[in-house]
Amino acid sequence: MKFQSFHADKLFSTPETVKKLKNLEIAQFWYEELLQFAENHDIMLFFSVFDEESVETLEKIGNPIYKVASYELMHFPLLEKISMTHKPIILSTGMADGSEVGESVEYVRSKGVKDIILLHCVSQYPTKYEDVNLKTISALRNFNVPVGFSDHSLSIYAPIAAVSLGANVIEKHFTLDRKMEGPDHFYALVPSELKEMINGIREVEKMLGTETICTAASEITEREWRRAIYAKKYIKKGKVIQEEDIIILRPSPEGALSPKHVEDLKGKKTVKNIKKGNLITWESLR
Repeated sequence: MKFQSFHADKLFSTPETVKKLKNLEIAQFWYEELLQFAENHDIMLFFSVFDEESVETLEKIGNPIYKVASYELMHFPLLEKISMTHKPIILSTGMADGSEVGESVEYVRSKGVKDIILLHCVSQYPTKYEDVNLKTISALRNFNVPVGFSDHSLSIYAPIAAVSLGANVIEKHFTLDRKMEGPDHFYALVPSELKEMINGIREVEKMLGTETICTAASEITEREWRRAIYAKKYIKKGKVIQEEDIIILRPSPEGALSPKHVEDLKGKKTVKNIKKGNLITWESLR
């Protein structure tokens, strides 16, 4: 679970905007209470930070991870302050091009940060489906760090699809009521939708498997229902096998010949009589 830590007067230059956002700041006494609540309920809680003072406050209470919002991706003084904590950093990449993402990654690496996660993000609230562009997740993997998806669409399916493309982290706004005051509630998921999304992600994770071509353990017995080479008619001992002597049927029990060997059989002689409908095996030929 993630909250935002900011000071409105350090975020905007216009007094009107500062005044409007002031009541959205997390009160100082809430920080320890939030972290204690999360710890009591076995929830990892961390914060997005928007100014250096917030980093100092969060370090006093043991914030474990720092999230950097898309708008702060090129805020190198803030990145430096966070890097000095040597904590893992999650970087959102909304609005950025590849070179800017690369600059930020190299900058925090140069400051000694080893644990970096990149989140694909589109800074449009809410994000139109045609702008979600999930394939960017694959491109972010080229930076050789774990990747994820910070989603602002109205869909529960975009994060589920993101997991299938390799996302290791999903960020999604949620609210108890979309009618609550604040800039993010109207496009956030309500708890029932969040639960449905998480269940979908867990199902997809089970389905992903490995990047190898192999027989699933559950389908090994199904191989018996492949086709095999059978005698189409009674074949006498010593007869040279011709195409008209064979038929391709199911099942294919152990020891049966696969249809891939049809051409190999032609011209072979039988060493015993083969009844119509019986398997033709290597042991019956020479």
